[in-house]
Amino acid sequence: MFGVMTNKVALRLVDNETINMVCPLGLPLGIKSIIDMANKNDKHLALNGCPIKCGSKALDAAGINEYAEITLTTDFDIPKNKNFKDETNINNVEEKVKGIIDQFLLAQRG
Repeated sequence: MFGVMTNKVALRLVDNETINMVCPLGLPLGIKSIIDMANKNDKHLALNGCPIKCGSKALDAAGINEYAEITLTTDFDIPKNKNFKDETNINNVEEKVKGIIDQFLLAQRG
């Protein structure tokens, strides 16, 4: 459920110019083109569903150790479930992600 929600939020915000997304599975698998694409960005955000923090671990595995992170279960008190259509709090998650992106962009202009 959480991977689906974090993916939906990311897809709402990605513009492939200022805001990009990579396949998180390609990072720990060592897929060079995906790692290269991730390394083109100055700032990174891990969107984690639960405390296992797969998004953060994927970045770590690729040697990307400086990033902001969001975890849906703890940051938004969303209970883990198997309902892949559940979008409870998705607008709040999107607003939080937008806020982090705005901070990244301000720092970049800085």
